Amino acid sequence: MILATSPITATATEAADTVNEVAEEARSFGTRVADQLPRIGVAVGIGLVAFVIALLLAKAVERALARTRADHVAVVLLSRIVRLLGTIGALLITLAIAGVEVGSVVAGLAVAGVAVGLAVQGILENFVAGVILLVRKPFSAGDQVRSGDYEGTIDSVDLRVTRLIDYNGELILIPNRDVYNNALVNLTRRGKRRTVVMVGVDYRDDHDDARTVIFEAISTVDGVLDHPEPEVLLTELGDSSVDFEVRYWTRPDIRSVRRTQDRVLAAAKRGIQDAGLTIPWPIRTLVPDGTFRTAREQAPRA
Repeated sequence: MILATSPITATATEAADTVNEVAEEARSFGTRVADQLPRIGVAVGIGLVAFVIALLLAKAVERALARTRADHVAVVLLSRIVRLLGTIGALLITLAIAGVEVGSVVAGLAVAGVAVGLAVQGILENFVAGVILLVRKPFSAGDQVRSGDYEGTIDSVDLRVTRLIDYNGELILIPNRDVYNNALVNLTRRGKRRTVVMVGVDYRDDHDDARTVIFEAISTVDGVLDHPEPEVLLTELGDSSVDFEVRYWTRPDIRSVRRTQDRVLAAAKRGIQDAGLTIPWPIRTLVPDGTFRTAREQAPRA
């Protein structure tokens, strides 16, 4: 006689077998974990030591940079980068000692790093340029600089842009990579700045006297520095005047430069006139070619 097995009995048997398999796997995993506990404990201990070393190294880097002229923002940033790298290193050491294959983990991190780097290439360029600018400090807040097509006063620098206030009071945000890659002129770092203006006198005047008059006139102007001494150099024989190049030094900020230039030009003009010399008007000599007739001569006869 053949006995038929009911579907309910078969399902219960399969469920019982599954539960037994899960229980066996759990017991096997627990056994493996128990066997690896000493190794895991050693790995965690070494990882903690490595983490503490990373923190101490970050603190040492921060203290070392703090003794330099590096910007405080850059010091904190570099310290955090060292701490992050040390933490990642401590984690990888812990996993390796615990028996985890870290090669695949490192490869995954490398691939992810490349992908992220390509996605945010511009941001990373500005970030790196910002760090370099903050560490090397080619300028500080309040310096007046010229970078590319922009000129003005530095307001601040962060890890993405350099904030520049131009002479019209407008705020300009320049990407750090542009500031780093372009030629940068710090107009105020050295504490003084030279200005050159042109002054012309008549050909009929005594040019040695003119040189002396101009020099004495500008030497006493408020804002013109005594050292280096002003210079008055004859540089060109122009179309209608003998041109002197007047060189003098002032404080480097644009306000001092412009106001002193105004006083210098006014003093040079006044000195030349008081000495009886002449600043000539532009002269053009026209040589007629042909015969000119008067209006009466050109009018038709009645």
